Order: sequence, then C-alpha cells, then structure tokens
Amino acid sequence: MPIRCAVLLAALAFASNSTVAEPQRTPARIDQASVNVLYIGNSYTYFHRMPDTVSAMAGDVVSRRQLHAKVVASPGATLQRHWESGAVQVAIQERNWDYVVLQEQSLLPLENKERMYEFVRLLDKEIKLNGARTVLFLTWARRDRPETQAALDAAFGAIAAELGALVAPVGPAWQIARQRTPNLQLYTWDGSHPTPSGSYLTACVLYLTLQPLESQCPAPPSDGAAVQAIDGLRSAAAAALAGQRP
Repeated sequence: MPIRCAVLLAALAFASNSTVAEPQRTPARIDQASVNVLYIGNSYTYFHRMPDTVSAMAGDVVSRRQLHAKVVASPGATLQRHWESGAVQVAIQERNWDYVVLQEQSLLPLENKERMYEFVRLLDKEIKLNGARTVLFLTWARRDRPETQAALDAAFGAIAAELGALVAPVGPAWQIARQRTPNLQLYTWDGSHPTPSGSYLTACVLYLTLQPLESQCPAPPSDGAAVQAIDGLRSAAAAALAGQRP
C-alpha cells in the first residue's frame, strides 16, 4: 500500500474513533463586570419583585459588578412542574447565563426531598450544559414551624454537595434575624409569604451569594416598599453567608 494512502486511512480511523468535546463557557469569574442570572421558582421568588431588588442593589455605586435577571415563576410551582412544562429548558438555553437560581416549593424538601432531588439533578444537568452555575435558594421555615429549618438546611446542603452547587442561605438568614429581633415582621398574615422586609432580606442573601467579593448588601431601592430594621436585615444576611464560607 502506498505510504500516502496508509497515512490517510490511519487518520480516518483515528477520527472515526475520537470525539471532539464541544466548547463550554467558563462560569462567571468574581471579577467579571456583568453577569446574567435566571431565577426559577414561585411566589417566594417573585413577591415584591425580589430579583429586581437584587439587580438594583448591583446597580448601586458601591457594587463591583452588574446583575441582569430574568424570572420564570408561577404561584405554588414546584421544580417538577417547571421541568414538565418545558419552559425552563427553553429559558436556560436561550441565553448564556452565569447563574441559574432554583427555588423549590417550600414544603417539598420536608415532605418528599427525593422528588426535589430528582428535578434539581435534571435542571442542574441542563444548567451545566449551558455553561452556568446552579444556585439553590434555601427557603425559610414556616412561621409556626421554626424547628423545620434544620431539616431544610440539611436537605439543601446534601444535594448541593452532590452537585457542586452554590447555596443561597435565605432560611438561615431569616432564622438569625428572627432570633435577634423577635418582633420583626418577615411573614405576611399567612405565616408563609414574605413581607417587604422578608423579600429585602432574601434579596440581600441572593446579592451576597452572587457577589462573593461583597461583605454587605446595599440599602433597598428608594422606590420600593417600606422595609423594617434595614441594618439588622443586612447584618443577618452577612452572618448567614459568613456561616457557610470557609
């Protein structure tokens, strides 16, 4: 066999048995000037336009980078419902997100954490394929069931460790705030949904999770609803993040 032909056949054989990995984006660096965030959840996410508050905080003059957000959320939605609708897969793929924040229905981690894990795993796979990082929104305990916060913390911590996901410790921040200021009104009348103060505290935790170089979140936007005990809320958010960072 002529040498040139043999070389060509060998090259074709090598190519047929090799796979070329598709390039993926590198997740956001902490020094990146602007990042894109997709929120997937329900009313705990969209009450009082919480994601807009996070972005407004990032627009503050003291913030080191901007945050641009999109929200996919509907009342009472579970991650399973979002997945089965197909809308979140489209949203994840439509843009080069840096972070995707997943907020599960608040009782499911207590009542059926394996179902939560099933759909967190499916979503995390899609998120990673798009070159982004998963952030788990660790929710707060209901007002009349404060003892369940430890179980929520454990449920979210286990799946985050498995997947290498970030955790936004919103529930622990609420717990700290309530312990420090028992009369603070974080819940609405139903003992579940957040007041403007509760949503501001939530936004603070998300802001600090997505802005790892920052040690304190900015004040709430001037055009937002009235917030109680701003300094105490900012302190509780910082304490919750400090409790999980090395």
